[in-house]
Amino acid sequence: MTEDNSLAAVSDALAGAVERIAPSLVTVSARRRIPATGVAWGDGLIVTADHVIEHEDDIKVRLHGEDDARSAELVGRDPSSDLALLRVGGDLTAAEASDAEATRVGHLVLAVGLPGTSPEASLGVVSGIGTWGRRGGGRGRGGRRSGRGRRRGTGADSGGTYLRSDTTFFPGFSGGPLVDAHGRVVGINTSRFRPGNGITIPSTAVADVVATLAQHGRIRRAYLGIGSQVTRLPEALAAKLAGDLAGIESGLLVVGIEADSPAENGGLLVGDILVGLGGSPLSRTEDLQEQLGADQVGVAAELTVLRGGEPATLSVTPSERP
Repeated sequence: MTEDNSLAAVSDALAGAVERIAPSLVTVSARRRIPATGVAWGDGLIVTADHVIEHEDDIKVRLHGEDDARSAELVGRDPSSDLALLRVGGDLTAAEASDAEATRVGHLVLAVGLPGTSPEASLGVVSGIGTWGRRGGGRGRGGRRSGRGRRRGTGADSGGTYLRSDTTFFPGFSGGPLVDAHGRVVGINTSRFRPGNGITIPSTAVADVVATLAQHGRIRRAYLGIGSQVTRLPEALAAKLAGDLAGIESGLLVVGIEADSPAENGGLLVGDILVGLGGSPLSRTEDLQEQLGADQVGVAAELTVLRGGEPATLSVTPSERP
């Protein structure tokens, strides 16, 4: 096969990928400006981005290939992962999800949207795979809250991984899919967390959120109400830790505490260094987030801190993020 034919074959394959995902694309009209995109997920459900749902009482969706819009019911929304779940009547062509864990940096992908009457797409590669923490445990450096009370600048708050690609998210692409060369959904695109340079929520994480929203309409998240950053422990301090905490080299320095939060009510102070929760080491922000699952809401936990150069133990009861 000549080089020209090889290029044509790749081009045809990518066009075929768009054609395969097209029947599962949905135009979502729930804001004043340009419509957004959604993806049919099965059982009458549609996944889209939470931030594009600006009004809940009159959501309209239009399936690819249909002229008339349908009314959609909001099943649930999760601002922390920027995902929302809608339900409509009638048959939907559910998208096929890829194994997001098999996605590798360098893979070709397509960002696809349906803000108008026909699909639009942009080509790129997976440029990076990152991790984030949930909102409630701690805030990394550079995090800030928007006027609506959502943190921006540090990524999403749902925990797990996210994908970066050098595809272009054109206006209306939020809520639409990132697809692989076979037209399978790698994840759901959002421009909320990195304006001008969006990210993708992997399909495995989307499936987890969808399952919870479909059952409960919301996602419970435990939080302490602190701002924290990773700090290296001097050897003399680290040597005072025993048991499972022995040998850790870093902890989480508390740099801020929200008023009337579980952290404040539990006696945590700015300047404390968190090193353990329930006996498990806290060396990274992600360690804390992994401990603060839904089952931790309302359950007292033993928090180990370094205060004034000495270990101390506090009892803190995480609450649910409002």
